[in-house]
Amino acid sequence: MLETANVPNKLETRHNALAKGGVIVAVSGILQRARETPDAIAVVHNGVSCSYAHFARRIAASRQYLSQQQLPVGTIAIVDVQHMLDAWVVGFALRSLGMTTLAVGNAADIERLDVRNVGCVVTAADEHRPAPEHMPAERPARSIRIPPGVLRADTQDEVTEFPEMTANPGGHIMMTSGTTGTYKKIVRDAHVEALALPLHAKINDITGESVVYIANFGPWTAGGYRWPLITWSVGGTVVIHQQADAHSPLAQHDMTHIFATPGTLGAILRAPDEALRRNDATRLLVTGGALSQAMLSAAKQRVTRQVYAVLASTEALTVAVTPLERPDDLNWHRIHPSREVQVIDDAGNVLGPGSEGLIRIRIIDGLAGYLDDDDATRRFFRDGYFHPGDVGMFGDDGRLSLRGRESDVINLFGDKIATGPIEQALRDRLGVEGVCMLAVTNAQGGDEIFVVIQSSQPLEQAEIDAAGKAELRLFKRVPVRAVSIEKFPRNEMGKIERRVLKRQLIAVLADKARNRT
Repeated sequence: MLETANVPNKLETRHNALAKGGVIVAVSGILQRARETPDAIAVVHNGVSCSYAHFARRIAASRQYLSQQQLPVGTIAIVDVQHMLDAWVVGFALRSLGMTTLAVGNAADIERLDVRNVGCVVTAADEHRPAPEHMPAERPARSIRIPPGVLRADTQDEVTEFPEMTANPGGHIMMTSGTTGTYKKIVRDAHVEALALPLHAKINDITGESVVYIANFGPWTAGGYRWPLITWSVGGTVVIHQQADAHSPLAQHDMTHIFATPGTLGAILRAPDEALRRNDATRLLVTGGALSQAMLSAAKQRVTRQVYAVLASTEALTVAVTPLERPDDLNWHRIHPSREVQVIDDAGNVLGPGSEGLIRIRIIDGLAGYLDDDDATRRFFRDGYFHPGDVGMFGDDGRLSLRGRESDVINLFGDKIATGPIEQALRDRLGVEGVCMLAVTNAQGGDEIFVVIQSSQPLEQAEIDAAGKAELRLFKRVPVRAVSIEKFPRNEMGKIERRVLKRQLIAVLADKARNRT
């Protein structure tokens, strides 16, 4: 079992101490570890180790270079650096100077996210990244390319303190996964963030002895930002791997934690038998989507017997870490004692066990809404709660079952049917990577239900028919068609982009209809 923790006491006293000291807790942890145990490993990036001393030197060197650029403090600095360790170095340096950072996966994201008040776009000179094509004409952003020698701290031999660190370190903007309808932006204040890190280190049982594998999740994703930040705040080691063989670091390091989505785990499990060795001291924490029973069994056999389902979001952070020990644990989440989750009806009344309704999660870190999106803020943040749009139900034992998303509920002759449990049952029965149910209006104005299946192995029609007969009894009055697909469209955290998939499906159906005529 993972260690549990109560919400930290005396938050106001702690907040004042942090504000007065003017520190970013992760940078302070890096500097402290660099002084006390300079040879301890902070990061292993693509097989190359970086000690805490070198990590600190790199942050200090980048900070010194950026401090000479006369940056407009209080504006947003976009970090467009693909080498993930370099991106972290640049981000820490900018935040220590009072800038609010936003990491992006590519330059096109800058326009797509409609970021305002941008002061600069920072790239690594040796990556030759293209400049963003469209920036607001009224305040063009400066383009800063950091030389490789600065990023690698080639000229510094000693750990450097930050004597002039601003008393108001900048925050960080996180992009949501898009499950609330569109991609949105969340600002994490540096001081409030510092209060949340100790709690989430305890929730995930990450300590100074931890070796945490995050694969290739960049700091522009929620997990790729939170997991390293938590680990460095307590002095642990982060393993980053930006190469295709996602499994290879597991043979090279005794990981204490592996964070993965079902997609990442699938890539690991595709490794040859001799390339993986099971380590039952490792915790495998899976987030971003539901595991199939077949994938869970394979993970326990080939990676570790300690497998956990993590329920989390960019807005509400982690709310449940459930050890997958019993057959029904895949469907029922154990809410962490420090978090408050409720199931409510349309009028906002709290429902008891056995009643299906909408989920809301108590906000614990002061987050009030989305950046530059008042309409979405009013819809999803109300009365101190975040309303993610998930449908759920509590059991008598206090565990929570996700029943799908409100937007994914299928209206069948006036009856609203949540797709989540059906999709999970079909995944388990067929042993496939993913199942997604979609309602599509046909040319006659009626609804057809499509079961879209992602499978790396070909499926016999008899298998699909048998599974459908067993699990789709509710849909006897509506045509149901099964469609196999090689790969679902997913976002960077591995969640299925249902709207994209539906558009693709409609396009395929239209193309087939044209060919018939």
